[in-house]
Amino acid sequence: MKKKILLLLCSFAVIYLVNFTIPRLMPGDPFDYQSAAAGEESSTEMTEELKEYLRSYYGLDKPFFSQLWENIKNNLRGDLGYSIHYKRAVSELLMERLPWTAFIMLGALLLSLVLGTALALLGLRRKKADGCLYALFSLLGELPHFLAGILLLFLVAARVDWIPLSGAVTAFGIYYSEWDWVKDVLLHALMPLAALTLVTVPSFYFTARASFLSILEKPYILSARAKGLGEGRIRFHYIFRNALPPIVARFFLSVGSAIGGTMLIENVFAYPGMGTVMREAVKYRDYPLIQGVFLLSTVLVLLSLLAADLINAANDRRRGASL
Repeated sequence: MKKKILLLLCSFAVIYLVNFTIPRLMPGDPFDYQSAAAGEESSTEMTEELKEYLRSYYGLDKPFFSQLWENIKNNLRGDLGYSIHYKRAVSELLMERLPWTAFIMLGALLLSLVLGTALALLGLRRKKADGCLYALFSLLGELPHFLAGILLLFLVAARVDWIPLSGAVTAFGIYYSEWDWVKDVLLHALMPLAALTLVTVPSFYFTARASFLSILEKPYILSARAKGLGEGRIRFHYIFRNALPPIVARFFLSVGSAIGGTMLIENVFAYPGMGTVMREAVKYRDYPLIQGVFLLSTVLVLLSLLAADLINAANDRRRGASL
């Protein structure tokens, strides 16, 4: 486990360096984009003197390694910098947008976990259903996240009046109770959640299916049936409970792809999460904001990978003790 933690720390260091370097290799200058309050380009063009002053203010006139060292020191103090485009602290922006992204991502992962596991259990009882589900999820597993969002947007949301096409809440909506606000939020999250779940559920199905099939080959399953135990009890107490650790590990392993998928789907539905902020940051070459979004995403992914490794290690120890 120490080697895995060291590997994760090395991975973080490499990703951190790449995250700092790549935005600065992008064509264009952040100060060529003078943004107005509405997020669009202003007609006022900056003078070269003002651009030089702003480069000095943001520390972009320093050599590369000086910028890197200053960035590391600021990050260690919890300072992610100041957004060039939004004129606000990056940490404040991320804390505003992170709950929306986390809601879609965690909601879709939990739905995928439940649906994938339940359908895999169903396949144990009905072989024809298992064959159909296997073929269906083999196709859905190859579907890109943004394409799933676009298909649902045009084929479902655009054809049904009561499903919102974009946003997280109704603009200028009037709510007479907190429950009205919750219903509105859930309604706006319906399509993003469905799009991400549609693409995520196949991985949970295949993991659960493989885990269930491996458990079926264990001697204690044959022994339980020889004792005359009911299929329901065998399926829950012997198959499901013993097959659960790999499925839970899959939950944490799916965080990385779910973060990227959520950001893409947020842009399809104009959902106010980190994905829309990232799009604006790239559009306006907002280096501090790009680095902040990627840094937060990297930390979440690496922590989820560490959690998955811990679960798998605990499962291996449990299996070793039972042999």
